[in-house]
Amino acid sequence: MQLKDLEYVDMLAREKKYSSAAAKLFISQPTLSQAIQKLEAELGLALFIRTTKSVELTPAGEIFLKEGREILRQSQNLHQRMEDIASLKRGVLKIGISTFYSSYYLAKIISTFRKLHPGIRLEFTEDISINLEELALNGQVDVSLIPLPLVHTEMDATILRREQILFAIPAESHLTKLCIPDPLGGYPSIDLREAREEPFISLRREQRFAARELEICQRAGFTPKIAYEISNWDTINTLIGCGIGVGFVSELVCRKKTDGLQNPVYCQILNENTSRLYAAVYRREQLQKSLIRDFLYTLQTVFST
Repeated sequence: MQLKDLEYVDMLAREKKYSSAAAKLFISQPTLSQAIQKLEAELGLALFIRTTKSVELTPAGEIFLKEGREILRQSQNLHQRMEDIASLKRGVLKIGISTFYSSYYLAKIISTFRKLHPGIRLEFTEDISINLEELALNGQVDVSLIPLPLVHTEMDATILRREQILFAIPAESHLTKLCIPDPLGGYPSIDLREAREEPFISLRREQRFAARELEICQRAGFTPKIAYEISNWDTINTLIGCGIGVGFVSELVCRKKTDGLQNPVYCQILNENTSRLYAAVYRREQLQKSLIRDFLYTLQTVFST
């Protein structure tokens, strides 16, 4: 008895006709009929009752099919497991990440993952978050690193960190005098209404956080006066530091020191939660792959530190 014998019985039980079962198995009808007869002779049992219109399982055939399907399932699992082990030694992992976040995270992700899997080549696609989600959904990348929420809720996500979005003010702005110090030594707070007449430097409207910027300002009772739309928070941070306007930035830029320029003053918004979750997103079936699970573990290790 071989695995193909189990596959033949399984398909014949599903189709109930030799002709259609043989077609789906890509063999001839006589070949299938001879294989079933040989198997029944080997077992000394009839597995099917043959009629002029179809075939039906005998009681012995039902037991054989139930046990045979379990063997087939275990065989498929074993094959998948061996493929997973082989993929951990060689192959390519395609990752999507924005240009902004790659400058902060990419070096540590590569160095940490390479220690675990030196034979795996990481390929990166840089784009804006909305496009990166589409690339993961369509299978053009294995995992995309983007902020939540997702547009496509059928995707799965592994949360990596909570990112604080701060309001940045030029150091020489009159608004700095309106900031309320944090008694615990954290970022000061400001009533966003105080900035309603200021020129805003915003992310481009096609980017994920742009709509939320507008909502935050509208909840404060005004529509921001957009002076410039920029695609990168690093650039926005630099322009605000030069006194060109105000705007929202990721807390990541607060750690950067720009040569020859004064950093903005960073504030939290009174009565407003501007944080968001940063995550690895992927199609649900990707979690069946050991390589993907190892990469997600690497990401969690990197972001926990």
